[in-house]
This record gives sequence, structure tokens and C-alpha cells, in this order.
Amino acid sequence: MRYFPIFIDLQDRPVTVVGGSEEALRKVRLLLKTGAVINVIAPSLHDELASEPRVNWIARGYHAAMLDGAALVYSADAILNERVAEDAKALGIPVNAVDNPDISSFIVPSIVDRDPVVVAIGTEGTAPILGQGLRARIDAMLPQALGELATAAAALRDRVAENIPPGSRRRGFWYRFFFGDVREAFLAGESCNYLAGVENLFAAEAQAPQGRVAFVSLGSDDPELLTIKAQRKLQEADVIVHDHAVPQAILELARRDAVRVAVKGELYDGATDVLLADAGAGKLVVRLTAGEVSLEETVSVAAEGISFETIPSVAAPRPAEVIAFPVREDIREELLRAAS
Repeated sequence: MRYFPIFIDLQDRPVTVVGGSEEALRKVRLLLKTGAVINVIAPSLHDELASEPRVNWIARGYHAAMLDGAALVYSADAILNERVAEDAKALGIPVNAVDNPDISSFIVPSIVDRDPVVVAIGTEGTAPILGQGLRARIDAMLPQALGELATAAAALRDRVAENIPPGSRRRGFWYRFFFGDVREAFLAGESCNYLAGVENLFAAEAQAPQGRVAFVSLGSDDPELLTIKAQRKLQEADVIVHDHAVPQAILELARRDAVRVAVKGELYDGATDVLLADAGAGKLVVRLTAGEVSLEETVSVAAEGISFETIPSVAAPRPAEVIAFPVREDIREELLRAAS
């Protein structure tokens, strides 16, 4: 990864745009979605830029001192791009020269906007059409009111912090809020059902947490052969107990803050002790095995009255077998043998 993805707070901070053409206008349209102070330097302005009250046309001619104090700089003037990029870098200001990533210190991703939910897709300038295609697909997946749901969640954050301890219980609350009946009621505009659903979530979390174990067996080393359910469990897990043979590419699918415990994948390797201790403490534990689920481990978990489930993965496809079809000479010989 050459470009590190990051979201910058531009509220009340100045951003300088050099250029007043259509290319500059496209950047300003994005900046207008933020709380930035938008300063433009250009000999003339596109009509839409000239009519926008938030655009400050500060100068017709450019010189480096005009960049001082800017949080970001956009250059959309082909003649000035290299000069502006050099000046901004000398001042330590991130700069984007339109359609010229080689002299830019940051690039602008494709964006799906459901404010305050924002999805950014980047291809490091290698495949912009791919980025646009992914943006279109993601845009079609996300409800228009998703940002309003996130805003509603923000209003609950203090209450959640006061009543639900951090860790798996709090994550579980938010997961059910964003992906369960509460979400559906909110998006459908059913305010009474939404409010009732929220209260039901708080009531459910008031009960003592119950630990669980999910046994996930891998059919291959290919992460794409994990089932959707297995991937979801990896994202929900507090603790992941895995064989040394489990590839890193599969472990990368888990939450970054999940505790990972590597075991040998053999009988009596200590995995059972970890399962019982962490699940007994009310945590969700995923036992990730490179082969078959251990019968001994499942029996030990069941004996302690701990809830568990087994989740198989899709087995790797076998190489296609070559089927030998008879040719004309084989059939002729078989007929001659039968006749004799």
C-alpha cells in the first residue's frame, strides 16, 4: 500500500484551490460537503464557482505565499501544477495536482457519501474505472437513509457507554442496532417500532453475558472459501484460538483487536483450557482449525454447559478428473472380441 487512507477534519480550516475551470469546480463540489474555508486563486472563475457564496476568490495571480496556512492544496491549472506542487511540499502542505499523481502527495478516492457515513475507494491511480465501478456497486447497496441511522446512533452513545461495558457486549449491541430489526424499522420510517426495538436491545444487554464457542473448520487455505457465517464470526470474536497451520490471510479477516492464541493443533495442546476459560468469562471464542473440528474439544465445551456451534468451510475443489472416452479403434476391437 503506497497511499495510506485517512480522513482529515476540515471544519473551519482553509483549503486553497489553484484554478477556476471545470477541473477546479469538481474539487470544490467535494469540498462544499465539508466545513472547509474554500479559497480560490485563478485569473477567472467558472460561472458555478463565481455564484457559490462559500468560495472566496482571493487572487487572480498565484505566488507561493498564498498557500501559507492551508490544510490542503488542490492545483487544477495545467501551467501551474508543477510549481504549486513544489511550493506546497516545501511548506509541508498535502497537495493534489489534478490528473497528475506523480507530483501529488495525496490523491482523491472515489466516494460514496451517506454523511456522516463515507466510503472511499482508491486504486492508487492505477485503475480509475475500476474504482468508479466499485463505487457504483457500493452506492447501490447502501440505503440513502444510512447516514441518518448513524446520526441516530450517535445520540445513543452516552447511554450505551453508561449501561453496557466495552468489549463484546457493546459490539453486540451495535451490531444488532445496525444490522437487525432496529435498522429495518428506522429505514422504514416506523418510529414507534424503532424506539421499542432500541429499548429491547438495552433490556437484553442488562442480562448477564453468556459465553459461546464457534468451531470453524477450514476446507482449504483460500480465504475466499470461508462461508459468510464464518467470516462474520471472525469479525465478532473476542478471542481466536487457531492452529499454527492457519494461514495469515485468513486471520487478517478477523477484528484487529481480537485476542489471538496460536496452538499446535494437536490433542491436549492447551486449546481446550483457553476455550473454557474465555467462554466461561462471557466471551465469544472462535476455534479456528486447519482440519476437522476436534471431538474432544466440543465434548469438553458441552460438558461445561457452554453454548457452541460448528461452522464448516467450503472444501477446495478437486482437480478435474480426466475421463478416457473410447475411440473408434477401441470400439471395433471390442465388437470383434464379442463376435468371436
